[in-house]
Amino acid sequence: MGGTGRTTVYNPRILSICSEALIVMGRSDGAATSLSDPASSGLPVATPPTPAQLRALWLPMVLFVLISVADTASSVHMLLTGMMDEYNPLMRWVWVTGGVPAFIGVKAFLTIVPVWLFNRLKRERYSLVRRAVWVTVFGYATIYGGLFCIANY
Repeated sequence: MGGTGRTTVYNPRILSICSEALIVMGRSDGAATSLSDPASSGLPVATPPTPAQLRALWLPMVLFVLISVADTASSVHMLLTGMMDEYNPLMRWVWVTGGVPAFIGVKAFLTIVPVWLFNRLKRERYSLVRRAVWVTVFGYATIYGGLFCIANY
């Protein structure tokens, strides 16, 4: 009466994958591996960033904020004087409905959130954050610089 009457069929490929995973997780001496201790898995463990590496992230973050401030100030100036129109549909809507305070608020929000996120993740995901912050700075500087040159020359 204890059985369910079903026959269990094991897929040999799945068994092979599971055994390979157990071998990778196991140690060569046959001791059990703790999943909470990454060093015991035999896989490489990322070393935490040094204080100097963390300090080096401040330069691109400050550059990002400075570019954002320059973008906001020049955009507000050019929009108020009629030198340009806002082509971003979202920011155009913010400009038309909320004016200068809403425009500056949205630009500030779009600057603060990435900086906060970069700072929050820099210890756990240092290499990702390092690349992401530099890509953000170069991308923003390229777009802002290009559009600034087009608008002024």
